[in-house]
Amino acid sequence: MQAASASLILALAMLLLAPGAIFHDAHASTVTIHLVAYYVSGWNGTTNPNPTITVQQGDSVTIVWSNGDTMYHQFLLDVDKDLTDVSDCSPTADPCTSVTTTGGTVTFTASTAGSFTYYCTVHPGSMKGMFVVQPPSFSMASNPSSLTILQGSSSTSTITLSSENGFTGTVILGASVSPTGPTASLMPPSVPVSPGSPATSTLTVSTGATTPGGTYTVTVNGASGSTTNMTTVSVRVGVPGFSIASSLSSLGVIQGVSSNSSTITLTSLNGFAGTITLASTVSQSGLSLSFNPTSVTISSGGSGTSTLTVSTSTTPPGFYMATINGMSGSTANTTTVNITVTIPDFSIKTNLPTLSITQGSTSTVTITLTSLSGFTGTLTLTGSVSQPGPTVSFSPASVTLSPGGIVASNMTVSAAGGTYNPVATGSYPATIMVTNGTLTHSTTVEINVASVSTGASSLPLTVLVGAGIVIAAVAGITIYLVRRRAGRNLQPQ
Repeated sequence: MQAASASLILALAMLLLAPGAIFHDAHASTVTIHLVAYYVSGWNGTTNPNPTITVQQGDSVTIVWSNGDTMYHQFLLDVDKDLTDVSDCSPTADPCTSVTTTGGTVTFTASTAGSFTYYCTVHPGSMKGMFVVQPPSFSMASNPSSLTILQGSSSTSTITLSSENGFTGTVILGASVSPTGPTASLMPPSVPVSPGSPATSTLTVSTGATTPGGTYTVTVNGASGSTTNMTTVSVRVGVPGFSIASSLSSLGVIQGVSSNSSTITLTSLNGFAGTITLASTVSQSGLSLSFNPTSVTISSGGSGTSTLTVSTSTTPPGFYMATINGMSGSTANTTTVNITVTIPDFSIKTNLPTLSITQGSTSTVTITLTSLSGFTGTLTLTGSVSQPGPTVSFSPASVTLSPGGIVASNMTVSAAGGTYNPVATGSYPATIMVTNGTLTHSTTVEINVASVSTGASSLPLTVLVGAGIVIAAVAGITIYLVRRRAGRNLQPQ
């Protein structure tokens, strides 16, 4: 029956209490703790062995233990921290029960705050736990816990103080700021706190016109005699200013031909209002940058724009970085734009890098010319062959390109040669030159000349005609000689 009762008490304790610790209502003044003694596994057995007992200072505490085995046990709370010495066992010194196998009860007042050890004096090795007496105190919390303040203004946070463990008293408040910058004050500077009646004080954080922007920590301290606590508020001080941005992070211009532009947007930050003057610097000289308008006025929370125009005359081609500066008194900001400068030019391309023809024949190659970077003008085409052999000609020999345009010319390659001196077989590099004043580009076409195939049908016409004339002449002479001889033989003797 005793074991069954002990098991019932243990089961109820497990349902009502969190594992590892025994707690009571924060404002209770009478507390009863139930323990079950086991020699092998400790107070309360294997389920929740030797739990930590937590009470409030001043509570009336009753320890009730029952036996979970048949061994002798004695409960003792070591208040004077002399371990299991039972010589001073009493409700006012080290509270303890008698040594018994049937369980025991002891009642005492938790008058001293701190952490102590409770034992079974018969089995102190396996049966001991922590007994914590919490002093009355108070908690502190801030709402909001972070503030954003503009330079030259202020903001507030509410500090709430609540009683813990039956605390009653007046809490004196103070505040400090790190690093130095804003100032902090509390109203009221002290508040009365009691159970069930939280108190509040208003923290005011102020900044001056010259308070540096950045992040600060305000520490609010509370003290009531030796009982203290604290809370913190994070403060970010914003300095009025403006952002500056370019609609294009990079742009290109053509030397002496074109200009380009980007929109510069200026936006108020942290309540900034004023007139911003724009200027620019370039990583290398030669570019011309201008703004329209040269200054922009924006209101608090507003924005404005200016058009940046980039132009060139004889600026060398390459990559440049322009820094856009905005200034309003001592407030400044910058952004950058990458600028690419190119010169008008053209490209040349052939449809055949290599051309194969036979002796005595002709063929064509198409030359394509494309305007680059706004090039415009007339281009003249000429060609040359590395050694005597094939000849080249162009139709047309000059073309006109407009900005962004494409034109073509046909190069005719002839390997005809003469009747008795045909172009020799082999490889002939042909250089194609395209010029416009001092601007010249070239490309090369490899011409491969092959011999004609055997057979009369494959001979050039001039060769066939020549051979026919020779054959006819020989045949005519032969007929003439035969007839002349025959005429002599017919004369009378």
